Amino acid sequence: MMRNLLQHATRYRVRSFGTLSSPTAAGQTLQHRITDALHRNAQIIPVLEQWRQQGNQVNPSHVRVIIKKLRDSDQSLQALQVSEWMSKEKICNLIPEDFAARLHLIENVVGLEEAEKFFESIPKNARDDSVYTTLLNWYARSDKTLCKAEATFQKMRELGLLSRPSPYNAMMSLYIALNDREKVEELLREMKDNDVEADSITVNNVLKLYSAVCDVTAMEKFLNKWEGINGIKLEWLTTLDMAKAYLRARSNGKAIKMLRLTEELADRKSLKSAYDHLMKLYGEAGNREEVLRIWNLYKMNIGQRDNKGYRTVIRSLLKVDDIFGAEEIYKVWESLSLEFDIRIPTMLASGYRERGMTEKAEKLINSKTIKDRKMNKPVTPLLEQWGDQMKPSDLKCLIKNLRDSNQFSKALQVSEWMGEKRVCDLYSEDYAARLYLTENVLGLEKAEKYFENIPENMKDYSVYVALLSSYAKSDKNLGKAMATFKKMRELGFLLKPSPFNLILSFNGQENMVEEILREMEENNVDPDSITVNYVLKVYAAASKVEAMEMFMRHWGREDGIKLERGTMVAMAKAYAKAGSTKKAVEMYGNVAGCKREVHNLWEECKNKKEEKVGDGKECLNVVSTLLKMDDDGYRTVISSLLKLDDVQGAEKVYGEWKPKGPKLDLSIPGLLISRFCREGNALKVGEMLKSISKKRNVMHLRMLKEFVVSVLICVAVFVGVLCLLLLDYWACPYRYHRYYY
Repeated sequence: MMRNLLQHATRYRVRSFGTLSSPTAAGQTLQHRITDALHRNAQIIPVLEQWRQQGNQVNPSHVRVIIKKLRDSDQSLQALQVSEWMSKEKICNLIPEDFAARLHLIENVVGLEEAEKFFESIPKNARDDSVYTTLLNWYARSDKTLCKAEATFQKMRELGLLSRPSPYNAMMSLYIALNDREKVEELLREMKDNDVEADSITVNNVLKLYSAVCDVTAMEKFLNKWEGINGIKLEWLTTLDMAKAYLRARSNGKAIKMLRLTEELADRKSLKSAYDHLMKLYGEAGNREEVLRIWNLYKMNIGQRDNKGYRTVIRSLLKVDDIFGAEEIYKVWESLSLEFDIRIPTMLASGYRERGMTEKAEKLINSKTIKDRKMNKPVTPLLEQWGDQMKPSDLKCLIKNLRDSNQFSKALQVSEWMGEKRVCDLYSEDYAARLYLTENVLGLEKAEKYFENIPENMKDYSVYVALLSSYAKSDKNLGKAMATFKKMRELGFLLKPSPFNLILSFNGQENMVEEILREMEENNVDPDSITVNYVLKVYAAASKVEAMEMFMRHWGREDGIKLERGTMVAMAKAYAKAGSTKKAVEMYGNVAGCKREVHNLWEECKNKKEEKVGDGKECLNVVSTLLKMDDDGYRTVISSLLKLDDVQGAEKVYGEWKPKGPKLDLSIPGLLISRFCREGNALKVGEMLKSISKKRNVMHLRMLKEFVVSVLICVAVFVGVLCLLLLDYWACPYRYHRYYY
């Protein structure tokens, strides 16, 4: 046995400080020396040997106390060594309690197999109920040793050793773990028949059993029978289980009373765990005030440097629908320098989504806090730890949050764990999410293999779209994408715009646009923003302005349709290429960062004015451009520049504006005046008003000059005609005389 102890000694850290042979040791009692050795964590056997060498007797009671103290202080190896020494040195005749203590220590240090061997070596007349109960307790710890436990219990029954509640409690704990209520109640009847009074362990075990099966009637009846009996003390975990049973039975009032009793029974060492459970259950009872009261006690007695408390209180506040309270506590957690725990923002985001607050959920998950503080720990060990605490919706939200924060590998681990552990029923969207993650982390080939293993009844629209989106990442997979698209057509899955959009995303599909739009119309599928942007870009690239405008008129202004920057730039270029400068400027005016393009078009237009006008068709095009870029053109350019926040550029264009009249177009300066009024720039407004008068005067002066010139031209023409007539008269006067006479 000592050889076995040496082999297993490495399981324990035992520091030795010698034999305590100090000058004062001779004057100390054995108890003092032992106490000093225990305090210094020193070896005990050398102290006992020294005491005997000095001619002193060793009291067996003292040795038994030493063994108990070592065992209670988790120094089982030393305790077993002392027990072995007591037997070897024959300090006393061993009693059954000595064998029971040694049996317990052998199992704890060396293992059950060695303990069973030692049990066989114990004299049969020393195998009393304490020895058998010790062995039974070890067998009752696992359902794998159920047969041995039942055999041992039967042996005790045959030997008449079932006179105390301990063996019954051991078997009850085993049957409770197996959810065998019938066996437990059978043991209770046997205890009654044998006049064995239940103790606190019995009462707590039975109450936990009735709580687990939610038999509130039996639970209350049993509690009333034993409540108040001397020596019977309820444990806080028992009352907690009873509160859970009341909550499941929808007896919230009784549950809250039991929770308050739990609060009273919890000792100082159990406060942290008790507070966590209390907050959770008060939340399930819908009592917001009690959740916050326990949270305040938690902060007072435990502190705020623990993620678990924040997880519990936020989850509980979400249970009582206090989303704003959960937000406030989340802000406090966010401000602390605790280790980042993805579960906390995940729970809050899940709460947002359950209440339809999707924008807040996305903002939270995409916030700087989440982006900068990614989960550093491996996720699988944490899932094993959290698994029973997280709802399926929390796990799915965690997958989404990890995916949204680009932690695809960890998101895939969660998805795989959820499937392998079968923590919940999987739906098609779960398979689709895992397919997407598999492709992103492991590649397309692995994703295709996973797709083949998905149950056929789960391959719905979302799964096929996930596969199609994987193919759409590369033009090389066009063939596979088209085959998948065809399969979706056969299955009747082309009822949403996504699959059509994915086919449109492949390069070189201009010739398929009309066909795809026609099929969408036949399937009664309206284009979404992605469709509209893809189609408009295709038309713009092909300079099909008329088709582009027709499609834009039909779908571009529908609710929910939003044009992308790239689409608007492509459309503006198409307009410019087709000579529709005004439309190009208007389109650029809606695109942030395109003021340079507006200026370039404006300069190009001014340069066209300076070019010599040719003849024929070219002449008509230039004249058309010049007409469009008069007052209407200035208005368009200034409006576009103001939309782009280029106020200085708009003022410059306005300065170049020379109104032709006859009436001054006040809408052009009005654009700048409105902008300055919004900015509260009274000085600029005054300057604009003065400029209007100045431009009007210049316009009138120019119109007057043009009128005078016109009159002078008319007079000159009249004088010229008159002169021609006079000259003609002088040259041939007889013609006029003939008419006269």
